[in-house]
Amino acid sequence: MTSNSFFENNETIRVLNSIGDNIFVCDTSFTIAWYNEQAEDLLQSIIDYLPVDSPSQLIGRSIHDFHKNPAHQKNILLHHLPYQSTITLFNKFAANIVISEYRNEDGEKVGYILVWRDVTEKEKEIDENRKLVEEYSNTILPTVLENAILLPLIGTLTVNRSEKLIRNVLSYCAKTKTDYVLIDFSGLTNLTDRSANIIIETMTKSLSLMGIQVVYVGITSRIVRWLIDLDLDSSIPTYATFRQGIRAVMKNEGYELKRINEKIKS
Repeated sequence: MTSNSFFENNETIRVLNSIGDNIFVCDTSFTIAWYNEQAEDLLQSIIDYLPVDSPSQLIGRSIHDFHKNPAHQKNILLHHLPYQSTITLFNKFAANIVISEYRNEDGEKVGYILVWRDVTEKEKEIDENRKLVEEYSNTILPTVLENAILLPLIGTLTVNRSEKLIRNVLSYCAKTKTDYVLIDFSGLTNLTDRSANIIIETMTKSLSLMGIQVVYVGITSRIVRWLIDLDLDSSIPTYATFRQGIRAVMKNEGYELKRINEKIKS
């Protein structure tokens, strides 16, 4: 266990050990002076990534030994406290850190205290969700008509995602007998003017040059507010739902939906 000599009383030790977060303390010379029991368990779990054989060997080490840019770290400690950030260690572990000054009972600064909240699993989940959104955002779905596809727009539509989406759609349509592309806006959570222009102008014009009819669906009041200031081509069919849009396309192709009775009347 680490030395308690840094603190003036054992009550401080008891409190810091009971908080539940990983807590590290260094003195004013930026030397690691103490860590709590929770932090010791954390260090033991990542010991293979540290330049020591046991957590106790970190005591007395300079924090600059573990930073790629010590000058930047020193500047933060001297001029930008309290400081909060999310960092990634060894390309594997993610942590939310909060750094503040540690002062004694007389108000004199005697060191720095760092609270490390391990968010590795949370960051993994966020990354997986981000990848899932990216995957779905580039999904091209078939419809009841062989010559019509559905393009659902999901999440936040950034410029990079828009450009990638255009490439995928144009490539797909060039290889298939696609006559209609229904673009569904209902799944969007955010839409920048720049990405909106890319989708509406670039994709629509490109598909039109290929002889493909674009249909906008999922045009809710929320989407209308995003698109109201754009120079939307009035000739492009727009519908509140995909169901309305695909029915219009089917009608244009000479199809209609009819209910087939379970029993044929004689």
